[in-house]
Amino acid sequence: MIPKEFFTLQSMLTLSGATGATFVVCNGLQTALNFNPRWLALAVAQVIVLIGTYLSGGAGVDYFIGVINGFLVFCTAAGATHAASGGSGHAVARGARDAANPQLGPTKRRFLSPWF
Repeated sequence: MIPKEFFTLQSMLTLSGATGATFVVCNGLQTALNFNPRWLALAVAQVIVLIGTYLSGGAGVDYFIGVINGFLVFCTAAGATHAASGGSGHAVARGARDAANPQLGPTKRRFLSPWF
C-alpha cells in the first residue's frame, strides 16, 4: 500500500520519524536561507520530541526521557548528514577558505553541507 502522507503525527513520534523531520527541516533551512548554526538541529530535535512527549500524555520523568531522546534524534540526524555528505570535514575547509579569501565572500551552504 502506498502511503498518502509523508510525515504524520504517529510517524514523527518514532526515532526514524523525528530524525527524518530534524534532518529535512535543518538541511532545508540551510539550503534555502544559508542558515544553520550548530545549535539549530538540537533545538529542532528537542522541540519535536518534547511536543511528542506532551501529545502522548507524558508527565514528570517522561520529559527527562524526552530530553535524552532529543539528543539521540540530534546525534542521529547529524550523523546521517555527515555520512551523506561524504564525511569529509568540508565545513572546516570551507571556513578556512573563506577566511583566506575574504574577497570571495562566504560560500552558500548546500543541502547536506556538514553541520559542524
